Order: sequence, then structure tokens, then C-alpha cells
Amino acid sequence: MAVTTQQALGVSRRPLRVGRIRYGLWWLDQNTTGARSLMGTVAAGAATTGRELRWAVELSVRSALVRADRARPGPWSERTLLFAAAAVAVCALAVAILLGFGMARWAMTAPDSLPFAAAGALAVGLVLLPLAYLVFASRRGGR
Repeated sequence: MAVTTQQALGVSRRPLRVGRIRYGLWWLDQNTTGARSLMGTVAAGAATTGRELRWAVELSVRSALVRADRARPGPWSERTLLFAAAAVAVCALAVAILLGFGMARWAMTAPDSLPFAAAGALAVGLVLLPLAYLVFASRRGGR
């Protein structure tokens, strides 16, 4: 035990007896080696997984942007345009009703009305996003 303790603690000469503090530190080091190496392995695995996920997300975003940039909508027939306009009108009516109820409850200062109004605002954004894409995706030429 004395030789092992000397090597672990860096003692240059052979002590007559090892102090309790040094022995306690040596004992703690010996008993936590497995846990420390396991934590290092888990941390390395988590870092690798994080890098892979970041790489996958970055590639997905890049490919989505390229596909969105290359998309060129073709001309629609009158029947398709009618159905698209009807769908947009129904969605706009549903959003208007949702926002109307939400704003009415918010004006009455109901305590649970703010999430309702926020959901309505989110719905408006989701309805306007495809419309904005259809308007701006038909541009010709490069940037």
C-alpha cells in the first residue's frame, strides 16, 4: 500500500505512515475512477450525438431552402383557382371568427384569453405563409 500511495500522491520518499487526508483522497480517487470514466464516455457520446443532429438539421434546412428557391408554380386552371380561392376564403373566415372571439374575450379581460388570442395570431401567420410563398415564388431569374 505504501508504494501505491507514493506513486499516486507523488511522494518522493517513503513515509512512515500515510496521513488520513492523503489516504482518503487516494481512496476516493480509486473508488470514483469508474464513475468518472463513465461520465466522460457519456459526455463524449452526447457531444457526438449533438454534432450529428446539428449536421442533419443544417443539411435539412439547406436542402429545404434550395427546393423552395427552385420551385416554380405552374399556371392553374380556372377550376383549381376557384377551389384555392374558396379554401382561402373558408380559412380566412375561420381565422376571423377565432380572432373575433379571442379579441372579445381579451377586451373583457378574461384571465385565460391571452393564449386564445395568441393562437389566433399564430393561425393568421400560418394562413398567410403559403399565400406569401405563392406570390413571391413566381419570380423569374436569379437573385
